[in-house]
Amino acid sequence: MKIISFLVTISVLFITGCKQQNVNDKILANSFIDSVIKKSDSSYEKAYYRSDFVTAQYYINKIDSTICQLMKDSAGLIRQIIIAKKDTRIFYGSYYKNGQLQADLPLDAFGQYHGTGKFYYEDGSLQSTGSYLHGFKTGAWKIYNEKGKETATDNFDQNGNLIPQKMP
Repeated sequence: MKIISFLVTISVLFITGCKQQNVNDKILANSFIDSVIKKSDSSYEKAYYRSDFVTAQYYINKIDSTICQLMKDSAGLIRQIIIAKKDTRIFYGSYYKNGQLQADLPLDAFGQYHGTGKFYYEDGSLQSTGSYLHGFKTGAWKIYNEKGKETATDNFDQNGNLIPQKMP
């Protein structure tokens, strides 16, 4: 039951990240992070010497072997979230410098991209969406311009290879 409520909370967080963030969305994101922190048994912070990340905060829940990793930039903004359970990544999300969601990528039991992947422009509008199957893009991937208009569809086979489009 705890796992289901945890995954529902994550889903709500990232679904609301699809829209332009307003005050309510930021409150929801903060409440999610607060709930992860409260459920954790221990935490620590690690310094990084990279240009994109300065620190990583780790929140560990020993009861269900969940680790939430929050990567932050020099301004203290979250740039990446990775959630792992029993040493396997189960969720990955990345953010632009302005706090907008950049990518929402669910993972399978082996830590590979699996399910509906979504990428966003810096203004929060949808850039592309499609399915992953155990790490490979599959099926139709829809590409959108910054105004939200679908501009192209790329099709991938089950091995992640782009299927060439036939010209009429």
